Amino acid sequence: MVWVIRLLVAGFALLFVIIGARALLDPQTIIAQFELGRQNATGLSAIRADMGAFFIGTGLAALVGLMPGKREWLLGAAAMVALALTGRVIGLTSDPLTANIAQSMIVEAISVVLLIASFAILNPRRLAPQPAPLPADENFAADPLDPQRDGDLARPIG
Repeated sequence: MVWVIRLLVAGFALLFVIIGARALLDPQTIIAQFELGRQNATGLSAIRADMGAFFIGTGLAALVGLMPGKREWLLGAAAMVALALTGRVIGLTSDPLTANIAQSMIVEAISVVLLIASFAILNPRRLAPQPAPLPADENFAADPLDPQRDGDLARPIG
């Protein structure tokens, strides 16, 4: 199960990095894909910078989130996609729903669910070996005023 989630997140991340790279290197394909219309130099620059950064940044955050001890990055990627989805929902108040908008919203909603679910499933306790319990010390009980007498500070937090 964990490997399936990892592969799905990696696929999502790769897709986003590819879209971002296309925005940086060939903004004309992004213009056609997202129906952005004719762009001047300022618009092309915005597509390269803004869309490229969004997609590459989100994809890389998801990839970093797959590393042991870095799963919080998955929530960052989920937040970015959720904000994009929120923008589309706000747009529906003034713009009609088209097939391309609906498709993008579905992909974004699935991506948010995937990233949040992967955060929950990729439990750090499964990724790292658990430390061996510390041996009990008979001297803890000897002094009732000793703050460590119950061994609270001798055990790892978690």
